[in-house]
Amino acid sequence: MYCNHYTKQRGSGLMIILFVIVVMGFMAMAMIKIGASSQTMTTKEVLGTRAWFTANSGNEVVLTKLFPLGNPLQSDRTACGNDSGKKYTQADMPLFQKGCKIITVTCEPQMINKTQQYKLISTATCGSGKITMTRTQEVWAKGLK
Repeated sequence: MYCNHYTKQRGSGLMIILFVIVVMGFMAMAMIKIGASSQTMTTKEVLGTRAWFTANSGNEVVLTKLFPLGNPLQSDRTACGNDSGKKYTQADMPLFQKGCKIITVTCEPQMINKTQQYKLISTATCGSGKITMTRTQEVWAKGLK
């Protein structure tokens, strides 16, 4: 009887091919997961930057009300409230960026070393659904008189 070594190894190639297909499938799934995670991180980064700039814009609007363009050397104390401060909302701000809104801008007047100072805290949010980013920005301004 003729015995060939190759006849005993029938089907081993099929096992190797099956193993390679399974390993490649796992690698493809891992790459898809990494790609999706990268897209989510990029979206969060963009929305965070937009929220930061929107909060910055809210502070700038209130600073323009505090220090009017026609008389920059004198601050308008009524824009920040008399003693307790003032809270601005989206309705008070002429800012509209798609998907972003100003939650609040708080202005608190403070007298420090006989100098009028203003503390502005602006909070803005951008995004919708699952991904929403919120940024808060604090600004201090000092009256010149």
